[in-house]
Amino acid sequence: MGEIAEQAGVSRVTVYRHFPECGAIAFEVYNQMLESILEATRAEVPLGVSGLDAARHCLSALFAAYPSQESAFRFCAVFSSFYAVEERSEELAEWYGAREFRSLADACASFIGSQLDQETSDRLMALTDAAASGLCGLALAGSPLNKTNVEARRRNLQDLILGQLNSLVA
Repeated sequence: MGEIAEQAGVSRVTVYRHFPECGAIAFEVYNQMLESILEATRAEVPLGVSGLDAARHCLSALFAAYPSQESAFRFCAVFSSFYAVEERSEELAEWYGAREFRSLADACASFIGSQLDQETSDRLMALTDAAASGLCGLALAGSPLNKTNVEARRRNLQDLILGQLNSLVA
């Protein structure tokens, strides 16, 4: 925390006033990375389209955003993996709870799910989670040595997810 305060040009007290520990700072960065991904996705969804059409646009935009947002996907994957196994203090758990964090699926639900029946909405949210998880996995697997392989895998994942979405409509 001292190094963070020094880099930011503030006192440790100021840092601790906003973040109870380093994990809280990582969580804030995680939220910013996720928001960056969501902004790239939201911008591509036209207003007034049906829930499933909005989902199609949202998921297509998510895949299209991957090349420019790869580092954000990678950070989200690493953070989520770490957070899943790391012991958290009660203070940090309260800090997380106070944040209005929404997963990608929850964010999509805010403009898609309200227009769909519950079963379709649940399936759509599962597809959205699968797409985001798959892209996070690709970001982790995608070293500079196998970039061409990552692009082919991204296209295959996109075809799979959008194919599943199309089966919801059929």
